Amino acid sequence: MKKLVLLMSILLFSGCMLQRQSGAQGIAGTVRWVEGNLMPAIGDSTYIERSKGAPIQREIYIYKAIKIHDAEPKQGVFFQGIRSELIKKVTTDKDGKFKVILPPGKYSVFVMENEGLFANKYDGENYINPVTVNSGSFTEVEILINYKAYY
Repeated sequence: MKKLVLLMSILLFSGCMLQRQSGAQGIAGTVRWVEGNLMPAIGDSTYIERSKGAPIQREIYIYKAIKIHDAEPKQGVFFQGIRSELIKKVTTDKDGKFKVILPPGKYSVFVMENEGLFANKYDGENYINPVTVNSGSFTEVEILINYKAYY
């Protein structure tokens, strides 16, 4: 009887571990803020550090991947009226870091700003800030909020 209980416990534990591993994929990253003059200059020892930006706390909106014609542009790098399913909304920590579990697939990632949903990257197929999640791994992203910077 003790052996049967031990065997059942091992099987239950193994099943839980497999279930936990199957959900172990998504997006992990950092959000950073930059503003002002980011033109490199001879003798400027602060350029590299300034261009990295400062970690910032923001809300991240993750939608099923959308193309530019599936969102209403608001001004420049801001959008509204996203015509896609909102999958998740997460908030970065004080160090600008976030991690979210998602099923494998292609997503569009936006940052909420006062002016609207911010995204400043596109791929060759016109997807807005696309991120692909593969089974069993976290896709690392770095989002640089730079609409107040000039280069």
